[in-house]
Amino acid sequence: MSSPPTRQGRRMSFAHGEASSDSRRRSTSRSGIPLPNTGLRAGRLATTQPTYDLISGGSLAAPSPAPGVKKPLGSSMRQSQNFGRSVIKPTIDNEELRANIKSLQYEVDGLRQERDFANIQHDKALRDATVKAEEELKRAQTEESKKVVPVKKYDALQAQLQEARDQQVNTQAALDKELRKAKEERRIAVDEAEEAKTDLGDLERQFKHAMQDVETKHAALERTIEDLRTKLVNTSSSLETTQDRLAEKEAEAGQLESENLRLKAQTGDADTLAVIKRELSEQVAHIRRLESTNQDQNGQLKILRHRQKAVEVVEEEKRALEARLSVMDDLRKELREAQLQRQILEDERRSWTSYLQSQEGGDGREEFAGPEDMARALVKERLENASLVEKIGALQPEVMEKDGIIRGLEERLQKIQEELQNSKANSSSTGPTSIDSRTKKALERQRALATKEVEFLREQLRTFDSEEQTYHSEENQFDALKTRRIEELEQQVDTHRRELATLTNDISTLESQQQQQAGSATAPRSPLKRSRNDDEEESERLGQLSRKNRKLQDDLSTLQSSHTLLQTEHKAIKAQVSALQMSAKTRVLSLRANPTSDFERVKLTTLTTLKQENRDLLAKLEERYNDSTNDNSGNSNTPLVPTSTLTALRLEIADLHTSVAEKEKRMLRLKQIWAAKSLEFREAVFALLGWRMDFRAGGKFALSLQTGNTTDDDGGDGDDGAVEETLIFDGENGTMKVAGGMDSGFAREVRPLTREWVEGKRYIPGLMASVLLSKVGDGTVVM
Repeated sequence: MSSPPTRQGRRMSFAHGEASSDSRRRSTSRSGIPLPNTGLRAGRLATTQPTYDLISGGSLAAPSPAPGVKKPLGSSMRQSQNFGRSVIKPTIDNEELRANIKSLQYEVDGLRQERDFANIQHDKALRDATVKAEEELKRAQTEESKKVVPVKKYDALQAQLQEARDQQVNTQAALDKELRKAKEERRIAVDEAEEAKTDLGDLERQFKHAMQDVETKHAALERTIEDLRTKLVNTSSSLETTQDRLAEKEAEAGQLESENLRLKAQTGDADTLAVIKRELSEQVAHIRRLESTNQDQNGQLKILRHRQKAVEVVEEEKRALEARLSVMDDLRKELREAQLQRQILEDERRSWTSYLQSQEGGDGREEFAGPEDMARALVKERLENASLVEKIGALQPEVMEKDGIIRGLEERLQKIQEELQNSKANSSSTGPTSIDSRTKKALERQRALATKEVEFLREQLRTFDSEEQTYHSEENQFDALKTRRIEELEQQVDTHRRELATLTNDISTLESQQQQQAGSATAPRSPLKRSRNDDEEESERLGQLSRKNRKLQDDLSTLQSSHTLLQTEHKAIKAQVSALQMSAKTRVLSLRANPTSDFERVKLTTLTTLKQENRDLLAKLEERYNDSTNDNSGNSNTPLVPTSTLTALRLEIADLHTSVAEKEKRMLRLKQIWAAKSLEFREAVFALLGWRMDFRAGGKFALSLQTGNTTDDDGGDGDDGAVEETLIFDGENGTMKVAGGMDSGFAREVRPLTREWVEGKRYIPGLMASVLLSKVGDGTVVM
């Protein structure tokens, strides 16, 4: 047994304990919780200072305690008793120990600096991650608040979202279920938006075609109106002229009649009378022709007025279509904005999905189902971190108190060793006895046991610190291990305290025996010193109260964390509900007469008619069933139809007739438009290229030349002295052939050109140009 190695082990464990306590003090200071200015902390700072001056070789004066620090009563009494005793001065044997202590202190300082640097980096990374997560959360909340739900599904989604919020207050599982349901409905709404986009494109194309039809019809009607106006002006002028002439003729006829009467009265000449009758008959016939012409012109005028009214109706329809086109333009702009917002939301959703997939666990299961779960987990982690920081701050004074107890035990052990050395010196002078040898052996065993226990306590504290740093995320397991470890340490401290008390009693007994042998009187006992039984009972009671206090503090921190988390979720849900209420108060204005309201009105009328028809049918069936049950002969063969069914069928037939008329009118307009466009196109091709184009069935078209030959393709005489020389093209098969077959005259003429341009150069426009030039050169083309 050698004391220097034991002292070296104690100093090494003390250095490690001091490093761990300094790290805990730094973590506490970084956490932002101020440490209480207790006497235990001041005493610990005082006891960590060295008591030996390495430069001068002397002992340093112990620092005076703080004004508010009270020393334990037992330690103060022992210090008063051992005040006159001198400490052991350093010798040459302790130089190696001091060198080892310096090297260990240097290593401890280096490890402490590395640990502080690692803690600083960890805190910085944690703060950066927290700030980044908060920014992501704010940005996600901002983007989520800017979402625009389609108008058609807004009410349904609002009701479902309100129901989901109500269920979220009751149970978390129901909230997750409603959230998935809302996501599915949002996907359906997006699909419906795509379908609406397709329908909108179809409507736009239909409107374009209808607008073109209206413009074409409007232009034709304008030309017709101009012609009719010109004719009306001419007719009106001719009518006025005719009326003037008619008035003149009527005046002349009156004059002639009066002249005739005068002549009859005067002479009664038959020849003159015949002449007058002939002229009167001519005048009457002319007047009748003028009247018939006037009637015809009045009929034409009525027709023109009807056409004018039709033109006004068409213009009114044109204005309505222009208004609808403007509405369609607005809808197109809104659709583009909705598509842009949807693209932004899709990009955000993909980024969130990729991030959440990258955060999957080792078993392939997603750790977070969405941003909301991630935000909830972040809030929970913050609350757990704050509670752990508070617990560490609460445990720091206890750990410091344990360190103070351990240092007190080390000091007492050192004093015991000094007393043992003094007792060895006294026993060597007085002579060893069997009792002294047994007492020395017991003291040596007690000292070795106390040294091992101190080392064990140091190792336990270091293990506790490492576990605290490693498993701080598992809160429940960490609290249980911490409580159990603290209880074990308290039990070991109590056991060590009892053993030290036994050792002190043995030493006092040995000293009393030595004093009796030396003939000296025993020193009187101080009346201020309390019995050790009272101290043990008080310490046990305080230990129980402290354990209960720690348990209640842990429960309180857990409840506070749960309460804070529930408050955060309540605030978020309240904000969402208020946003929904504000959106529900928004009033959407619409025109009294618009296509949507008309469609809804027609749908409501149809639904009401069908319901009434269903009720009437059910009533009729029940009536017939009752009649059949009452009458054994039973089945009436009279066909009966409810009035509502007849009304519904008539309405349906009227709608069908209207639809058929609209479709026939549309097809007629399209045929007229395509005929006019086709004629213009063919005339344009003939004017530019000299070939007449004719569309035929089966995707074919023919190009012909108007020549002045006297024979047709069959070799007979033409009816009008002209024949068409035609090239027929088949677009589906990609072929070209000559009308009349390969033995016709036109085929023989173009065969060399066909070999040159089609078979050789594969350029059909060159063939057409060559044929036309050859015909122009021969003078056979009718220009």
